[in-house]
Parts: sequence; structure tokens; C-alpha cells
Amino acid sequence: MARAGRRQDDEISVAELLRETGATPRSLGGPPEATPARDEDTGDGYRERLEQRAREAAAAQQRAGRRIRWVSAVGGAVVVVGSLVLIAVTSESSPGRQAALTPDSLAPATTAPRSTTPVPVKPNPTPIPTVLRQTESSAPPPPRTQAPPVETATCVVRFSVTDQWNDGFTAGVAITNKGSGTLSPWTLSWTFTAGQRVTHGWDGKYSQSGSRVTVIAESYNATLAPGATVSTGLNGAFDHGNPAPTAFTLNGARCDAG
Repeated sequence: MARAGRRQDDEISVAELLRETGATPRSLGGPPEATPARDEDTGDGYRERLEQRAREAAAAQQRAGRRIRWVSAVGGAVVVVGSLVLIAVTSESSPGRQAALTPDSLAPATTAPRSTTPVPVKPNPTPIPTVLRQTESSAPPPPRTQAPPVETATCVVRFSVTDQWNDGFTAGVAITNKGSGTLSPWTLSWTFTAGQRVTHGWDGKYSQSGSRVTVIAESYNATLAPGATVSTGLNGAFDHGNPAPTAFTLNGARCDAG
């Protein structure tokens, strides 16, 4: 439909055609031609559209800011939780740290926490008799060691010096059987303490080894009945005194000195 004012020969320029259709001319090699401002792009309507776009841009920025803050908060919480988990795992895997965190190693609190639960009263334990405690705590006394019984001499020997001179002496020896059995034959022994020496003997066979003197019975006095006494004698010599011997044995048994 032709508009009013068009030329009668229907010739119209490109600029007029673009103005009527509202199209924007584009060239193949150059920038588009500027489109003249329309009436609707100026005035109050255009200002309102700009303000609306500004408000929408501000609202988008606020929403983006809230999203960024939310993501930051969530990321921080994740980092904190991960750190706590790592610390807990490290503490459980370390024996030294676990021992250090054990409640038993802490010092006991000086003030006990208040408890609303009533504490049951324990009855007093039955006292243990003193005699029983002493019996359990004291060790049994060690067994007493009895001393061996003193061997009773079964004979008595009387050594008597009957004569003495500068370097010699004569002595008699009497042997009494105090035992309950008959001794046959018998052998008497003693030890001189001052180095005396036997030079001659009778009623017995004398021999000497060092200070030890041994007398063996003769055949005629070889039997010594219980309670009986047999006598023998000797001559001897000395250099540094002549004390009488005090220790005698008869057939290996100890005899008292009479």
C-alpha cells in the first residue's frame, strides 16, 4: 500500500524505503549505518527502561554476591571439618599422644562433681579376729635344731706320775670300763702336750708316733669286763716339762680323765 506523498511514478529511494520499513541497512564491507533515533527511544519511556535494566543488573550482582558468600562459608566449613577429622585420626594413631590424652594420666580433680544420685551406704566390714590376722601374717617358726646328745664316756683313765727326775719320769696308767659290754682286746691312746717320749713300758705293748702314744693289751690282760680296771705303766723322758695328758680314747671311744 502506497503511502501519501509518494511520487506518482512510484519511484522511491533506498533511504525512504528503509525509513518506511524501519530496517537497518548493512553493507558488505563496512559498518552499519547509524539508525536515526526513534521517538520511542527518547523521553520518559526510555529513562524508565534504563532504570529497570539498572535495577535488574543490581539484583543480579546481589544474587551473585550471596552465592559467592555462601560458597565461601561452605568451603570454610569443609576445611575446618576436614582439619578436625585429620587431627582426630592423627591423635588415635599416635600411641604417645593417645597416652597423653588418656584420662587416667590427668591429675584427679580437687572438687568432686555434685551428683543427684544418692550414694548407697556400705555396711562396715566384719572385723577379723586379732588371732586370725596374726596367724595369717606371721610365718611359721623355723624348726628348732636340737644339739646332738653328748656322748657319754664308757671308760675312765687315771694317768699318775709316780717318780720324776731331771729329764725323766715314771708313770702308772689305770683303765676302768664303765660301759655295759666287755672289751676284749682293748687299745688305749693319748697325746703328750710337751713333747714327752716313752722309753719303756709294761703290762702293755707301747708305741709312739710323734706325740701320739698307743698301748695294746697283752694276752693276759686283754679282757676288760664291765666295771673292771686294768693297770699298765711306763718310763719316759722330757725336755720342757712333764704335764699329764688329759684326752684318752679306748677302742676309739672317748674316755674321761680321772
